[in-house]
Order: sequence, then C-alpha cells, then structure tokens
Amino acid sequence: MAYFLGSDATVSLTTESATYGVQVSLSAGAYAVSGAAAAVTNGIAQMTASNLSSSAGLVDLTALDLGIGAMDEDITYMGARTPLKAEVHKVTTVTLTLKKKNDTFDVIYTGDLNNNIARWGVKNDGTLYNGLEEPGVDGYYSFGYRLAIYLQEYGSNPEVMTIKNAQMTGHNISLNADGTQEETLEFTSSVQPDISSSAVATSSSAGAF
Repeated sequence: MAYFLGSDATVSLTTESATYGVQVSLSAGAYAVSGAAAAVTNGIAQMTASNLSSSAGLVDLTALDLGIGAMDEDITYMGARTPLKAEVHKVTTVTLTLKKKNDTFDVIYTGDLNNNIARWGVKNDGTLYNGLEEPGVDGYYSFGYRLAIYLQEYGSNPEVMTIKNAQMTGHNISLNADGTQEETLEFTSSVQPDISSSAVATSSSAGAF
C-alpha cells in the first residue's frame, strides 16, 4: 500500500463505457441516478481520452491510497516440498479521499429512491449494472469504472497508472474536529493495471476478465 497526498497525485475517474456516463440529478427533492449519453454535469463522465487526462482530475483530492497485489492459489505436487504459488488474478485497490461538496457519490454508491445503484458502472446500452450479472456479459466489457492516476510529472512525460474495470466497493463520510467533511471512495479491480506515459482509453478485452 502506497500513500500519496492529494497535492502529489492527480486522479481522473470515468466509466468503462465510451458512450455512457453516470448522471446524478435532483428533481422535486429526490435524487435519481442513470446512464447518460450526453455530457455529464453531475456524476461520472464516459471514458474518453480527454476525460481521462490530468486536466479532468477530481477536484479537492486530499489523499490517495494505492494497493497493488495478486491473489495466489497453492498447488501442491507429490514428491515436492515447495508448492506452486499460481497467480489467479490481480488485486488492485484505490482509496480516494476528497472534500465533500455534494451527495453525488452517496447516491452512486447507495442508490436512489428507485434502488438504482451505480456501484458497478453502466452498460453500453445506457442501463446500470445491478451487481448480479457476470462482468462482461453484455459483450462490451464496460463493467466498472476506470481511474487514471498521474503519480508524477516529468515535463511532457507523465507516469500514469490506469486502473480498469474497478468496482466501487466502499464509501465513507468523516467529520473532522473543525467541522470539515471528507468522503472516502474505495475501488477494487482484478484486471491488470496499465502503466505508461498516458492514460489508456480503450476498452478491455474478454481476456482481461
């Protein structure tokens, strides 16, 4: 687990769909969350190169916890003392702490009055995953969210870690002694992250799952 201050990193967050984002709207005192093909004004935008750029980073990020690991399975061979640690899948966790400005992430994580929950992202037909379907079942592999983490800048050559198909697995709100509210978002991905000089804005393949 690596810890970064918000001033040391920039994080951009999008859906895994290049067409639909997640929109949170307020009407008659009630929140509603849904897929949106148009520009998202309050929520999480669709996956494009511009939405994953450092200029589109989350505002008021105060802390970033980044964990990189793998899930192994022990395979024992007769006559051998040492078991094989076979990798089953990657385990990448990202915990973001932001200053709380509105109820957007509360609604995305807990759902609206109609039980529409967007923890698992949006399909390429604009409907939300319900958490009971096999990832990639729609054939487009738009499950989850994508995070582009800009760890450091070296002129025109940034170091970017792209976390793909990440589920939102936690959301907490905290109160400090001075009354300032912060919210913490936790994302978990089992797809191998990509580390390069730019964010990856292409969809995952079947083999990634």
